[in-house]
Amino acid sequence: MLASLGLGAILIILGLAWVLLGIWAFRPPTPGLGRWVAFLLWLGVSAMLGYLFYTEVLDKNPNPAKVAVASVLTSDKMINLIEIVPGLYDLDYIHRIDTDWEDEGEDEEDLEARREWVALYQYDVELASWGPMGPFGGAIYDHDDCRPPAILSYELVPVSYDYLAEQSILFTKADDPRSDIQVANIIQYRDPLSMKNGDPQDRPEVIIFGRARGVRTDLNIFRKVGVELTCIDRQQWQAAHPGEAFPNPLRYQNVGSFRGSHLVALNGSTVTVFDRGGFERSQLLVRRQYRPEDGSYFVPGTQVLLEPVEYSIVFAVEPDQVTEVYYPEKAVLAFYLNLGKDEANLEEARGYLSDEAQRIYDMETNPFGLSMAPDSVARARDNLARVLVWEIQYVPDVNAEQLHQDRQVTVTVVGVNEQGQIDYEHPCRVTWTVIGVPKQGAIPFGCEWRLQDYVSECMGAPAPKEDSP
Repeated sequence: MLASLGLGAILIILGLAWVLLGIWAFRPPTPGLGRWVAFLLWLGVSAMLGYLFYTEVLDKNPNPAKVAVASVLTSDKMINLIEIVPGLYDLDYIHRIDTDWEDEGEDEEDLEARREWVALYQYDVELASWGPMGPFGGAIYDHDDCRPPAILSYELVPVSYDYLAEQSILFTKADDPRSDIQVANIIQYRDPLSMKNGDPQDRPEVIIFGRARGVRTDLNIFRKVGVELTCIDRQQWQAAHPGEAFPNPLRYQNVGSFRGSHLVALNGSTVTVFDRGGFERSQLLVRRQYRPEDGSYFVPGTQVLLEPVEYSIVFAVEPDQVTEVYYPEKAVLAFYLNLGKDEANLEEARGYLSDEAQRIYDMETNPFGLSMAPDSVARARDNLARVLVWEIQYVPDVNAEQLHQDRQVTVTVVGVNEQGQIDYEHPCRVTWTVIGVPKQGAIPFGCEWRLQDYVSECMGAPAPKEDSP
């Protein structure tokens, strides 16, 4: 009763204010239509400027005000997940996404009914002046079709109960590839644990990237698993187990969990993880690629990742002028990353050789230390499409480098053919002599690092010995 009286008083006051402002605005002389439209536009622009100043310049969060207004407008009758989930600090932590692609509601075109709530929360939080600091967890909230409907929760649990993100998870909209939360059927897999009308279901994957330092460093992939009980089955179970929590047979299973100290990327179903070494002056990365088997990136029955399908060392940032940089080992790595069948890449690789090496080594036919064994699947050079560098070794010596002295760089390399087959049976250990060729203006030591000659030792059948220049 008191609430109704209060609302009535507010409506009377607002109505009187509307009438008085209208009389004042339209008092003689009445402004023309153009001036009235301009006044309305001015009000709109003023509101936009005020909002942008508040949110962007003052860096204020408008969501508390939105929640307060929504609570007043709905008489505090809407369910607010912020009040339910500990560590859910903001509306920006809640996203509406269709996470299972199932038909829900009476109208199959009712997108609102088909969308679930993805809620992110933080734990082990330090409340800093700029906001809460702590790792992110997540859960999915959905409703069933029973009467009355129940809201069901599904925790998104990574391997070893790990976190989803260290610092942030960005989201714009569900179909935006820039969003860190995506739903896509990247793994074609009919799950025998997810039957419907006697057929296994191929459900989509819920893909969640996590960021640190603004870069994607975490990736967790989930899939809805299980057979949903009918409402009758559920009611019968609850009647037989009064007071007990209902054991929902559905869950979102973690089918892949990845973390890279530098970057994690996803292309189709192929996950690429880039890791930095503890100390690496040349900004080199270890690159590992993973692909799923039988619907998962884990060894069956475990939470251990499958072995990577490809492993190599690559540049974090490849300089435009590799030969003129501080470190001779970069020239060796760049040479092998360009060695293959592409003519443009071969021409670039030629530029890493010294003038004498270019005269002696034929860029089209020389194996450059790679295996020429008859049983090699990527026999150099007729079957060779590209090269993986598995290991690189060198001894830093600033004084020797400043004096342009010859340096030794050793790499372990293996070939890959055009079908993507890796010559695991014949890795080769190649040691290059890298020379400093004087060049005026070259940074930092006034020289270019060029590959002079090499010696190679391969597993399996020995490769033909090459004459050194």
